[in-house]
Amino acid sequence: MSRFLHSDGGGRIYYLTNFFSLILLLASLSMESGYTFYASSLKIDRHKLAWFSILWTVIVGIIVALLVNNYFYKLSGTNSFTKEDYLLYSLEYICGILLMNFFSVLFFAQKNFWLPNLIIGIINILLAVLVIIASKTGLSHSLVINGYFISVLLDGVAIAIAFLWINKSYQSISLPTKAEFIVLLRYSILALAGNFIFFLVYRIDFWFVEHYRTQTELGNYIQASKLGQMLLIVPQILASVVFPQTAEGLNEINIKQNILIISRLLMQFFVALILLAFLFGKTVFVAIFGGTFYSMHLPFLLLLPGILSLSILALFSAYFGGSNRVKVNVIGASVALVFMVAGNYFFTNSYGMVAAAIISSISYSINLFYSLYIFFKTDKSFSLLDFFRWNKEDYLWAKKLFFN
Repeated sequence: MSRFLHSDGGGRIYYLTNFFSLILLLASLSMESGYTFYASSLKIDRHKLAWFSILWTVIVGIIVALLVNNYFYKLSGTNSFTKEDYLLYSLEYICGILLMNFFSVLFFAQKNFWLPNLIIGIINILLAVLVIIASKTGLSHSLVINGYFISVLLDGVAIAIAFLWINKSYQSISLPTKAEFIVLLRYSILALAGNFIFFLVYRIDFWFVEHYRTQTELGNYIQASKLGQMLLIVPQILASVVFPQTAEGLNEINIKQNILIISRLLMQFFVALILLAFLFGKTVFVAIFGGTFYSMHLPFLLLLPGILSLSILALFSAYFGGSNRVKVNVIGASVALVFMVAGNYFFTNSYGMVAAAIISSISYSINLFYSLYIFFKTDKSFSLLDFFRWNKEDYLWAKKLFFN
């Protein structure tokens, strides 16, 4: 997508989806967090949550359509899309991600981690084939952009159908009771506070770069950031395992030990990655994404320490969420957000992507350090030294995990 649309076109699309993601976060009320907690602990029937997901997605779709129809010119900003395009893209993206999030966590609560990711992988491969064909045959950019947003909706619909079919939810059509809905909403709204603040921590730098710098610089910065997001896929999958296990009240000591082992392995992986990116990143990025992405190397390098912090933070946030201590995530993200906004306000205009990347890395690290402080303060059976103590037993643990 980035190579085909170039840095300015890709930046425009990803900036648009960034805005959609903000709407999505508010529209979902972070109920996927509540789903994971109550479905994993079997306090709310999964069939009820499945049908409620469909109902909620339809309601959100109607509200989004009305908002776009009435406030298009305020919502669209500087993006050169028609109202019809904007309406279609917003509905496909927001409804698709809603379904994807809701039904993926229902699968994860059943410890089925492979099927939703397999579905997403297959559809993304089809999208990649479309982009390759378009680049070889000279098809228009609009066709590829339409294909991208359609693929998001297909992801969500396919995962929803798979869950309803495999679990035979069509045999029991019902919704949560009033009491169940209230406890679900109460948990989710607290999670929303944390997720909303963390969303700003994670994405608000895009708005600063877009406001102060050129579209080409924005495209390079967002591409560097999105490449960093790819590195979060595995930690987030691991976090999706930690959350339901913690919510179920399984062996907490074992869960904590596993979190520390994974954290140490991630640190070693990122040390090697930073070295490789320093030596070969610039050449590789231009070869993969095209010549317009010549300046993404330095911001990517500067973001990598922060991406490491986010990778580890995903595990600790899942642990605190699963143990019903969402407040820890909220406070940590709030402190990081203050630093993020202040830093970008004072430095991004003058120093551009470099400042934005440094500030982001420091902000992510602040968030992680707060979670580490609470984790080790409340559990004296582990020390901060355990977090940094690399040992060969970690490799044996990883070998056993993947090959036994």
